[in-house]
Amino acid sequence: MGGPKEECGVAAVDIKEGSADEKKAVFYLYKMLLSMQGRGQLSAGITTYLPKSNNLLDTHKDLGVVNELFKTRYPMLSQKLFEKHESSRGIGHVRYATCGKDGKSYAQPFERKHGRKGKWFSICFNGNLANYSELKNELVKKHDYHIIYDTDTEIIMHYIARYLRSSSNVNLAKIFGKLSQNFDGSYNIAFINARGDLIVARDPLGFKPMVYGKKDGVTLVASESNALTNCGIMDFKTLNPGEMLHVHNGDIKIERFAKSEKKAFCMFEWVYFANAASSMEEKSVYLARRMLGKELAKLETEKIDDDCVVVPVPDSAKPAGDSYAYHLGVPSSEGLIRNRFVGRTFIETSGRKDKIRNKFSVLKEVVKGKRVFLVDDSIVRGNTTKNIVKYIKEVGGAKEVHVRVSCPPIMCPCFYGIDMSTVAELFAPNFCSKPGIDQLPEEVSKKMAKAIGADSVIYQSISGLIRAIGLPKSDLCMACLNGNYPTCWGKKLYKKSLKEKSSCKRAYE
Repeated sequence: MGGPKEECGVAAVDIKEGSADEKKAVFYLYKMLLSMQGRGQLSAGITTYLPKSNNLLDTHKDLGVVNELFKTRYPMLSQKLFEKHESSRGIGHVRYATCGKDGKSYAQPFERKHGRKGKWFSICFNGNLANYSELKNELVKKHDYHIIYDTDTEIIMHYIARYLRSSSNVNLAKIFGKLSQNFDGSYNIAFINARGDLIVARDPLGFKPMVYGKKDGVTLVASESNALTNCGIMDFKTLNPGEMLHVHNGDIKIERFAKSEKKAFCMFEWVYFANAASSMEEKSVYLARRMLGKELAKLETEKIDDDCVVVPVPDSAKPAGDSYAYHLGVPSSEGLIRNRFVGRTFIETSGRKDKIRNKFSVLKEVVKGKRVFLVDDSIVRGNTTKNIVKYIKEVGGAKEVHVRVSCPPIMCPCFYGIDMSTVAELFAPNFCSKPGIDQLPEEVSKKMAKAIGADSVIYQSISGLIRAIGLPKSDLCMACLNGNYPTCWGKKLYKKSLKEKSSCKRAYE
């Protein structure tokens, strides 16, 4: 639909021997992945540890959403699947592709079989390696590897395997420490081996969120806190950047595997990606979005009258839209109704207009003859916004449509796991060449409004975004807004993308 896409979400579970739920790891994985479905609908998968089976690690993955993976429409098949994976330990994944193709073979976890139990392992991850091309060339040209898949997950798998091979006395914390010296970018990794060792590691900058919690012998780890609270764990903690949760011989400890000299929390998690019920770095996603709406209302320049109505774009923009409306004293209404039963489809319609109508229904009763203030969380490529504005005017009969965006303009590509990795695909740089401006000049906003058919456009300010999230500016990655990339390879790729501005090829490929 043209909006930004996250790469994935990861989950892990360990259940203490003798606990009431000792064999229910797969049940917890299912519930956690279902709670994180919004982070990726392309594929899903799990790996469970089965110490009494010939197949010590058993991986099940497929294209589709979580309920399709677990065949919940077919109770007997689903029951057999749950029984097959009865275990006390496992990892899981939901995926949206920002690197690699869409086929089943790219679904995670990736499992590497080996005769020695310590070298037989399965991994899944959330993020993106900015130095992917360098890492790939290192393996191919210097170490005679053959790379099968065009994805950084395979690169991570090979690097782990290399360090396991070269270590006679395996120390997994040291191995992940070596990885941190090789990898540039964002990576939350869930790892499990055929000995039953389980690790969840968060990169030293902490781009993506990761939380963990314990209750009644059950330890859960996930990309989002709502995955834990939906499983009954209300007391959760943040896994800090450069830390790993390590399960070894049934003992659980938090270890530091890499120094964390600075933080780079992705601001887009609060703006768009994370579930509104989640909390990250002890900051509520919902409350941050409410504050974004309040900050956006401060920037309003249009005259407010009885013909005004606020229409948030469902669903992630609703908290910001409602708050924006409240602080302006304007009614907030569901002028756009989202069709929640539109999922994956293999029958693609020919035009973006049809896709908009498949996803949304406009309520004439709300927007006809009105001055509509359309609140969205972000504009990446602009095509979706343009078609929504046209839809509300032509079908809904709105008198005016004023677009209000709770995120500042996306000016630069992301190389850390968001599917907007080229300058050519972005909307805002076509009108303003200088990233990092706190608030766009009025003449720039007018040109943007004309391009998408709106009567006016106002973006969130960068300072307003920082206030809304409530964390220090130095702790946030806002590279897509200001061009200040927190890693060396991010800076390199940005320079490359500017030189190849018209190219639609990802800079790191």
